[in-house]
Amino acid sequence: MPAWSVSIKRLLFSILLLLCLIPALQAKFHWAQEAPLYGAYTPAPNPEFSKEGVLAGTFQPALERYLEDNIGFRGWLIRLRNQLSLSLLGVARSSDLVVGQDLVLFQPSPVAAAQGKDFLGDEEVAYRVRRLRAVQEALARRGIPLLFVMAPNKARYQPETLPAAFRQSQTNRTNYTAFVREMKAQQINLLDAAHLFGLWKDTTRYPLFPKGGTHWSGYGAALVADTLFARIEQTGRFDLVNFRRHGPVVVRTDSLRFTDSDLSDPMNLVFPYRHHPTAYPTVTFDSLRAGQQRPNLLIIGDSFNWAFMQFYPYLQTLFAPESRFWGIDGTIFVYNKKYTGTGENLGQLDFRREIESRNFLLLLMTEHNLPNHTLIDRLYDLYYPLPTAAQARVAQIQQQLEANPRYQQRLWQQQYSGSHALADSLHAQALAQYDRELLQPR
Repeated sequence: MPAWSVSIKRLLFSILLLLCLIPALQAKFHWAQEAPLYGAYTPAPNPEFSKEGVLAGTFQPALERYLEDNIGFRGWLIRLRNQLSLSLLGVARSSDLVVGQDLVLFQPSPVAAAQGKDFLGDEEVAYRVRRLRAVQEALARRGIPLLFVMAPNKARYQPETLPAAFRQSQTNRTNYTAFVREMKAQQINLLDAAHLFGLWKDTTRYPLFPKGGTHWSGYGAALVADTLFARIEQTGRFDLVNFRRHGPVVVRTDSLRFTDSDLSDPMNLVFPYRHHPTAYPTVTFDSLRAGQQRPNLLIIGDSFNWAFMQFYPYLQTLFAPESRFWGIDGTIFVYNKKYTGTGENLGQLDFRREIESRNFLLLLMTEHNLPNHTLIDRLYDLYYPLPTAAQARVAQIQQQLEANPRYQQRLWQQQYSGSHALADSLHAQALAQYDRELLQPR
């Protein structure tokens, strides 16, 4: 064998060995500084060695996860993989992203909602809105105004930037169209911010949705704020602290603020994601004057509410310190920009007192969260509890459901295992069916 051939083989072997050793050496000594990855990610901890863990087979997989999560240059390799996938294939490695035209980013759930894939049906929507109207009336009798704000959906607002396959699936049979139509018919106090965005789309100078984010932009939120808080003043007959947009607008294409890059940052690319020019107006708040109020505001809704705390301190400035934001999952937050929870959950609180101590109730969410109605149901149950005489009808409906062969086998299996999940579910279905009978339009 020629000497040069042996030399090449040795060189290739040395390179291969070096490639195997370098990540291990980096993991041990951290010679190169690696930027942390964005996103909700917690590296696996180093498991404690024990004979019991080895024999039980729990130590080995835990060690494997730790080594995988802490291998040297892991962040660099992930960024390289993500960059190649996006640049060469136009595909994001995250399953929670849809990449549209010009690399505009979307979440799958808002896209699905705009296509009507989660449509509840006209009858179900009408039923839910009738319950909401009953809640609005009950609160009004107690002097607590209610306002429902329909936040916009990026996929509905700019369908022209969706991938071609998604643009062909647009429909009018969606929760958004059904809820808005029914809310207007049932005289729900409604602010349709999605409609406002549609009106502003052709005249706005700056994006109302960021290219790399799923929520309204800081600029879009500032425009909505003018209308939203004027509507709260009008509905609640308040005189809130004055604020105004003025002066030069700060325009950025990098280092965007807060949620304006909430989809692009977790992509973890080698090269910076190219944002559209994104604007941040200047907003100034006056001092509280004599005769003005800072009402106690309760917000129930989704993450679109954070824009009014993060980009500009609207909620912190205009409303009382005891005001709260309840996420649709029941998490309770104070008004600040840091996602500060109170550490409480709704089960620990006096629900009636929490509601009736407020001066105003604001429901604000976007369309893909409309199917989540847990808190609205709880408000309805608070003011319209089930009469004792009606419980017999509920029991009768539940017996009919239990007699259905579809459920009998599952009921037997769960009762045998000690689980009552299906029985509880059937009781909830029976309650809902009775409620629908009660709320049928006359």
